[in-house]
Amino acid sequence: MKLHHTKYKANYKKFILDCLDIDEKATRQERIEYIFNRFRKENGFKIARNGKRKALAEWLSGIPIPIPFSNWNILNLAKEMGSVDEELTPKQEDKIIEGYWDFMANIILLLEQDYIDLMNKIYCDAKKRLSTTLKY
Repeated sequence: MKLHHTKYKANYKKFILDCLDIDEKATRQERIEYIFNRFRKENGFKIARNGKRKALAEWLSGIPIPIPFSNWNILNLAKEMGSVDEELTPKQEDKIIEGYWDFMANIILLLEQDYIDLMNKIYCDAKKRLSTTLKY
């Protein structure tokens, strides 16, 4: 059953973070840092030439993290995550497979935005506590 985009995008984010081959105790923040540190190290030089999303999609297509890469597994993942209906036409299947790497890059960029939002919140909270402390 197809879910609302906010639900299935959350499913993909969790899936990507859970599939990383790093310490089980790593926090969400550490997992996001791991992805972007590795991406920048291995493919960051392509950002200026192709843009971040395209460079990230290209990097993902080389299977640097253990996400599905075969057509059958890509289609099953889409169904499991709730981004598509259970029954698909061949044309729909082709569209899903064709857009997979760009789609997954977009999901990872959403994780990056989550990370930025969290860091901003931590910074603002610390700044607020500091200013409150300095007033007294």
